[in-house]
Amino acid sequence: MKNILGAIVLAIAIVPASAHAQFSPTPEGGPPTKTTYVKLANNANAILVEPVTPNAKSRILVIATHPEHVNNFNYFTAWALSKYGYRAMMVNYFGPETSYYEFLQPLAEAIKAARGVPGVEKVVLIGHSTGGPELTSYQDVAENGPKACQGPERIAKCDGKGLDSLPKADGVILMDSNAGAPERTIALNPAIDAHHPRANNAALDIFDPKNGFDPKTKLATYSPEFLDKFFKAQGAKANQVIDEALMRLDKIQKGEGEYKDDEPFVVSGASVIINGARPELADHRLLGKTHAPHTFLKADGTTPVTIIPQALPAIAAPQLEDTLANSTINGTVKHYLSFQALRVTPDYHMTEDSIVGVNWRTTPNSVQGNLQGITVPTLVVSGTCAPHLVLLETAYDLSAAKDKEMIGVEGANHGLMPCKPEYGDTFKRAFDYADSWLSKPGRF
Repeated sequence: MKNILGAIVLAIAIVPASAHAQFSPTPEGGPPTKTTYVKLANNANAILVEPVTPNAKSRILVIATHPEHVNNFNYFTAWALSKYGYRAMMVNYFGPETSYYEFLQPLAEAIKAARGVPGVEKVVLIGHSTGGPELTSYQDVAENGPKACQGPERIAKCDGKGLDSLPKADGVILMDSNAGAPERTIALNPAIDAHHPRANNAALDIFDPKNGFDPKTKLATYSPEFLDKFFKAQGAKANQVIDEALMRLDKIQKGEGEYKDDEPFVVSGASVIINGARPELADHRLLGKTHAPHTFLKADGTTPVTIIPQALPAIAAPQLEDTLANSTINGTVKHYLSFQALRVTPDYHMTEDSIVGVNWRTTPNSVQGNLQGITVPTLVVSGTCAPHLVLLETAYDLSAAKDKEMIGVEGANHGLMPCKPEYGDTFKRAFDYADSWLSKPGRF
């Protein structure tokens, strides 16, 4: 592939990626494909998958990636779409991940390489899980330049160098993307002192039966009074941790810190996965449905446009409780400010169909913030057995795209697989819809 800088054709046996990225098996079937290794600059590389015999859909290339140093070369979302005839590129970044803005240049290189593939006319980003925030952060800056990451609301700003002319993608698909930093914020446990993990305030403990939690069912019915108190404390903790990190960064930059460039930063009662102090995972009245009607891909084959209900399995709460006691973010000052820090306002709280009081654009690690700057066609897909439905609807609402759509897949989990057998082939329904969206005449 002479038009891809540094490409080397390999006979590759693709090995499974890390469990952090792979939530579903690689789908079988589809046309025969070939793989090409693509060497990228800026600590990155990629695998290009193409049909041996290109077809009408092969003019569209989808790009998938995921942060946290996982191996993305077997990412199921990209392979799934390759089975329909699309080209797919899966990108790995192996740099330090100190700053969220490290992802920008490697993704720019990937898009340049994609556009150099003979026959490729359009490039579409497909973000699953934490790949959603990463890819939408890129597209936001590509469309709007450095101002997208240097605004007064942004906690950790980019330096702007080389960000004036990043190549833009032509579309965005979010396949059960998580929110990024917002999910870290709503997982902060205000019952645990940020510096003393053994100090627990029972009045704020979502697992204390006195506060509405049922140890037998592992579910909860929290009172409005408890939730008001909880969200006030959770929001205060989120802002206090940010303030402490900024204070320590200021000392580092003045040469007054314990270290010259960065320093350890530990936050007790925090989580880097979905677990944490998330009352909506125990009390399913919270974030339990969309506020507006959307296309709903139901198990019976119908596709009504309706309010979509969340269908979290009860297993979510036991998993939450088991991992909560020792949950801690153990990182650095700069990493926390760039990856995790999100400001909330005094009225921050959850309702049955929304999250109120969040400054979504204070971080690049926020799908909700990033979509405010993205105008290309956008498809938002949510599984109803995963905990992202209302967060994804919020992202859809905030999207600046004129051509945008949100769908819910009944019974699909985070990997778009059925959470119960009765939901049928949720994976096929989700990707059949993505295929129809991509191939709609006139869109691309």
